[in-house]
Amino acid sequence: MYKRILDKLICPNTGTSDLMLYSIELTRQNNSVKDLFDDKILLDDDIKSGVIFTSDNKYVYVIHEYIPILLNDTDQDLTHLNSIAQQLIKQLPNELANALQNTLNRITAQHKSADGEWNREEMKYYDAAVDTEKQRLDMLKSIKTDNLWRLFIPRKQNMIKFLEKNCKGKWIFEIGCGNARTVSRIFNPVEFGYNYIGTDISFKRLMVAKMAIPGSDFIQASALNIPIKNNFFDAAISFGMLHHLPRPTDAFAEVDKKLKPEAIFTLHEPVYTTRQFSEKQTEMVRKLFRTYEHSDHDNKINLKETKEELNKLNYQILTIAPYNSLFRVVYEAVMNRIYKPWHKNKGIMQTVLVLDNVLLNTVVKLSNKLGPQAIVITSAKKKIAQ
Repeated sequence: MYKRILDKLICPNTGTSDLMLYSIELTRQNNSVKDLFDDKILLDDDIKSGVIFTSDNKYVYVIHEYIPILLNDTDQDLTHLNSIAQQLIKQLPNELANALQNTLNRITAQHKSADGEWNREEMKYYDAAVDTEKQRLDMLKSIKTDNLWRLFIPRKQNMIKFLEKNCKGKWIFEIGCGNARTVSRIFNPVEFGYNYIGTDISFKRLMVAKMAIPGSDFIQASALNIPIKNNFFDAAISFGMLHHLPRPTDAFAEVDKKLKPEAIFTLHEPVYTTRQFSEKQTEMVRKLFRTYEHSDHDNKINLKETKEELNKLNYQILTIAPYNSLFRVVYEAVMNRIYKPWHKNKGIMQTVLVLDNVLLNTVVKLSNKLGPQAIVITSAKKKIAQ
């Protein structure tokens, strides 16, 4: 975590910004520096391990492998937190070590919440695929080399194009960034010259994201309680994350608080159709057509409710782009079993997307059962008249 973002953060328990740093180890110009209090830490120092704490020492948040864990008490995964905190306590000054132990005691005594349990289940599921260093390095290699054109092309055409103009020096955050694959490959902050912060509930995927974009910041945080000051960001991105939440529309309101007037909010999500399947049929469809696994919380968003929520929050919808007709879903499922590397060919994927767009604007319009399976919505926060 770079110190330069400290004054942008808020305590996820109190919402206050009276936060300070203690670094056990940080990176300064490629050199390791140890044991520094806040006033000795430079803005471009990247803290590898340490703590963020409120001025009264009541709330203490650990930083591990450059990732701050900024979850409120009921959202914390105590097993994961304890495994990190017990190592840090041995290396902290006595006052901060005691404050961190008091924080752990308080969290242990907290009643569990439904949202917290949801977050812990998501973290456990998505951490599992990158639990070891080898798995994380393999995923990093995949990020750098695998051309996921089925995602990159539509996101570039209908999302990134609204962000890349005049983005230099701006602050943009991704809600539920995971390993930050799309940003790393087609909207890299170094190339485009903007400041990027990624948030996610999966700590170990954030470790991969930090390796993919080491000059940016990543925070373990809940999408329903983003620990960043209000009215700060110039844009927000969500690549297929909102449908994992217990209440997606609540996340819209949370993101809205963080955005300045005239900021861009762009999202790519699966949407409900009117097709109805029994439980047995649903399981069969998932086995046939899914190209990768999701947690039990995997869901879809309601397009009508999403549009209504954006309108209620005073957003102007700039574009709505449908994707994935039923025909394309079947085609991709068949091709993945015949010749899996087909989707890495940009020309083939561009052809598939063009044909899919034709179907979405003709045959598919006859019935919602035929699609779209996914949607891209890009909107702009309206400026409130004085």
